[in-house]
Amino acid sequence: MQSAWRGNAARYLISQNLFVFGSSTVTFAILWYLALKTASGAWMTYASLAGTLPAILISLFAGVWADRCSRKWLVIGASAIVTVLTLILAVVFLTVDHSLWVLLAISAVRSFGNGVEMPAANALLPEIVPKEQLTRMNGLNQIVMSLMLLMSPLLAGWILGDAGIFWIFIVDATTALLAILALLRLDPPKRKRAPVTDSNWQELKSGLTAVVHNHTLAVFMAFVALAYILITPSSQLSTLYVKRTFGSGVWALTFNELAWTVGASLGGLYIVLNKQLKAPLNTMVIGFFGSGIAFFAMGLVEPFWVYLFFMFVSGIFYPIMQAAQTIYLQETVSPELMGRTFSLWQILSTGIYPIAMLGYGPLADVIPIGPIFVVTGLALAVAATIFYWQHRRSATNAD
Repeated sequence: MQSAWRGNAARYLISQNLFVFGSSTVTFAILWYLALKTASGAWMTYASLAGTLPAILISLFAGVWADRCSRKWLVIGASAIVTVLTLILAVVFLTVDHSLWVLLAISAVRSFGNGVEMPAANALLPEIVPKEQLTRMNGLNQIVMSLMLLMSPLLAGWILGDAGIFWIFIVDATTALLAILALLRLDPPKRKRAPVTDSNWQELKSGLTAVVHNHTLAVFMAFVALAYILITPSSQLSTLYVKRTFGSGVWALTFNELAWTVGASLGGLYIVLNKQLKAPLNTMVIGFFGSGIAFFAMGLVEPFWVYLFFMFVSGIFYPIMQAAQTIYLQETVSPELMGRTFSLWQILSTGIYPIAMLGYGPLADVIPIGPIFVVTGLALAVAATIFYWQHRRSATNAD
């Protein structure tokens, strides 16, 4: 039994992080290509919409499917379809139509696949790992993911500068194939699945109702939505900020990503060294508060190396807050509703970006991006403090 879950966990980590490596390489390449070609906040908004809006549209239903179907095969099917469609569109971009809109179409296709895959993948981990090992496995996943994100901008910068963007998609297809092969060997135990009703809408409604009627979970989801709205500028506009403020070289964009990913590796190591997070919500608050302070500092007029230092600091806090949220949901939500809960969480976290970018993108073409970082960073730190005291007061009243 011990070796069985360890083998499954290893295959899970290998597959998920190969997906991350290929996908992040494509994401960096497309964002950098658009930033270097256009230097436009509007195009960054288009890229954000293409990369996240399709995931929002499909994600809630994907949560229903993740509760109803085999999560393993859902991940495999979504990844295979996305890889094939990405290669087809890449060939179109290379040979038929060099329009930037083709790159946005690639981002949209990948977003659809991500919207299907992520709820299933997040809900799959508690199936194959004992509850007492969830913290360590999530932390290990964050470390490996950070290493993949450390290598992917280096690879993206090298290929984009020397070989051309098409070869980025070849790398993505190769890593996706290897990831699928690893998943095929994963053997999750049988689980109790959500009962099948006559309508996806009914199952969707039942999952949302369960979240809304749980006060603690509802407040958690509301805070997550607000927090990621405030994170959006530093997440979606940092590439454009570096280009406008520190120069248009690919090396500057590469160091921007490297600083973040090195920090994220250290943050993931912290999670691994903690065998079990006894208070994941408190840990999450620390992550959001620290991120807010880092974003504030990133927006000040500074030398590039100082900006990189605070980008590095924000990287440390990201896996801490991300893993804490994941662990909280994995430990508190019933297995029958976990897919739908994770899909809602995905929408309110990464899926909130395109909605927020409808305001931030045009604003970035009117005022400097630095002050936007300063204001939203401070607001995030304040919001995290308020959530902490509200949660502490609720816990005291419950006792």
